[in-house]
Amino acid sequence: MEYRDLNGCVCHLFFEKGRSQIESRHVLVIGKFEGQWLLTRHSVRGLEFPGGKAEPGESLEQAAKREVYEETGAVVNELEWLAEYQVHTDQAFSKTVFTATIKNMKSVQWMETEGPVLVPKLMVDENYSFLMRDAGMEAIIEKVKTIEKWRH
Repeated sequence: MEYRDLNGCVCHLFFEKGRSQIESRHVLVIGKFEGQWLLTRHSVRGLEFPGGKAEPGESLEQAAKREVYEETGAVVNELEWLAEYQVHTDQAFSKTVFTATIKNMKSVQWMETEGPVLVPKLMVDENYSFLMRDAGMEAIIEKVKTIEKWRH
């Protein structure tokens, strides 16, 4: 799927592994804890899924678990690949999207965010980051809703 993000950049979204032509070093994690969606509140952008960039020598899975923990205090129990999207800017990049079930939540010193926010239903509005409001994220959220274990 091709779309433009809210910055006007051309993006490509893939739900099949190996379609991206850019090596992914960024992650985004769509997780649930006790039946609620796990988000984090960025101090400037608002509500969004946890994510970030993999550190040197770190796998995408390790980065996903670390970012979720640093931004929310949540410990990932199960992590599954869902999608990948490319953002074509001056320095194009690719981001891998995972789904996750959360084992537990710990009180930690959050990094780069104001901590976890649990919501029973994803109702993306003006309280959400602009990153959550483009056509690609809408397609990703709709895809997650089609997966049986995520319907509850």
